[in-house]
Amino acid sequence: MIYIPYQKLFLFKEKLGINEKELKTLEPFREIFIKRRYDFAAYMYDFFLKIPETAMYLKHYETPGFLEKAWSYWFESLFKSDLDKEFMGYLWRIGVRHVEINLDQRFSNLGFSVARQFCQQIIASDVPIDKRSDISSIVNKLMDFCILVETDAYIESHARCDMEIVRGIADRIRNKITVIGGNIKRLQRQIGTSDPAYDIYESLITDSSTCERMVVDIRTFIEISQRDPEIKEINFDELINKTLDRFGVREGVTVDKEFDSRALIILGDSKDMESMFYHLLQNSFDAVDPDNPYVKISSYLDPSLPHRIRIEIFNTGVSPKKEDIDKLFSPFFTTKTFGTGFGLAISRFVARKNYGKLSINPANGKGTVVTITLPAP
Repeated sequence: MIYIPYQKLFLFKEKLGINEKELKTLEPFREIFIKRRYDFAAYMYDFFLKIPETAMYLKHYETPGFLEKAWSYWFESLFKSDLDKEFMGYLWRIGVRHVEINLDQRFSNLGFSVARQFCQQIIASDVPIDKRSDISSIVNKLMDFCILVETDAYIESHARCDMEIVRGIADRIRNKITVIGGNIKRLQRQIGTSDPAYDIYESLITDSSTCERMVVDIRTFIEISQRDPEIKEINFDELINKTLDRFGVREGVTVDKEFDSRALIILGDSKDMESMFYHLLQNSFDAVDPDNPYVKISSYLDPSLPHRIRIEIFNTGVSPKKEDIDKLFSPFFTTKTFGTGFGLAISRFVARKNYGKLSINPANGKGTVVTITLPAP
């Protein structure tokens, strides 16, 4: 069953200014468009038959006459429906269908442009001069709405298909890695620690565990990317305490917190925020200077951006090289022996998804500062 985000589609309609008054203005002229539905279908067919890429669909993919029927039905429904829920669902399924047949979205958008031109020809020939401007404006809004809905469906469906493939691959790889790691451990237990093969097995187990964590991070990235954020107020102090509890006791690492009382509430998706700060703190703990294992978390109002809270996570580790800073956010790039290279990629994606920013810079003196800017209530 196809999920259709009706609430968002009604918002599109509202923002385009398609209201009862506009539709009532169109009412006396609906029939002049509807009676031309078959002419429109023939016009579309002739237009796309002249383009080699789309001609292949017309000649070889669909049942003869199918697209003409589909185009005439769409054209009639456009002027009959008042863009109701049923028509929205119909438009959405068109976008999904275009993904299924691998139609380039640019040709779909071209089709709406052709439809717009056809309608303007009808307006020029059949609508009284004093009404042409109003009807032309309404028809343009109808076309804009169709483009928005169909394109949104195309993008979401395409992304979902791609992510489902990646998720499936990740699950299969993780299952195989788990089996391989288990077999290596069994082989290792059969020999003594003095056996030269023991260290080889240990290295393989470590690599296997790293791969398994990498697959888990890939799944996390997929789940975050496919979930719409539920933006709400979050107590930052409580969020950090909850995140720190996930790590248990970090032996030898000192963690300081310094929160401005005016910067304790952030806006964001709670699941996204938990994931982002978990990965950022994990990176900080892993990166601290062994001789001075110290992490400091700060929050304050951003002096340069109104209604923004700036959060800084400082650690005493080696400062990143300038040429490596951009690479740090690339999936699979890591400077840690057993890192997966996904923690910072996930964190930056979460920040952007929740209307924020994330950056890494060398600290004054020694160390590294991760800066996150997020909306305030």
